[in-house]
Amino acid sequence: MTPARKVYYSGDGGYGEHFKAIGEKFGGFDLMLGENGQYNMAWHAIHMLPEETAQAAVDVGAKMLLPAHGGKFALSRHPWQEPYRRLVEASQGKRYKMLPPKIGELAFIDDKQTFDAWWERME
Repeated sequence: MTPARKVYYSGDGGYGEHFKAIGEKFGGFDLMLGENGQYNMAWHAIHMLPEETAQAAVDVGAKMLLPAHGGKFALSRHPWQEPYRRLVEASQGKRYKMLPPKIGELAFIDDKQTFDAWWERME
C-alpha cells in the first residue's frame, strides 16, 4: 500500500471468508492480482477456481483484477485456455475491470488500456 494506491495479491490459497474480511479491513483495493489457473478439485483448498477468483475480487473490493499465474506451466489437467475463459465469463457484470495482459505485456492501471482474448490464439 502507498498513499496513492492499494494493491492486493491473493497468492495461492483456497477461497474463503477471509477475502471479505480483508476487503472490510482495508476498504477495498485499486488492484487485485488473483490466482487463476492450475486448479483441480483435489487441490481446492490451495488453488481457487476461476469463479472463486472472480468472487474474491468482489469480496476484497477490487476496482481491477489482474489474473496471476495462469498460462504458465501445465500442472493441472484443465485445457490451457480454460482459466481465462472461465474467469472472463465469471467476471461478466462484476464491478471490477479485468486486466488480462499477454505474458510479458505491461498493464497500466491509470490507462484506458484494453486487452483482447489473446489466449484464444495460443496452442
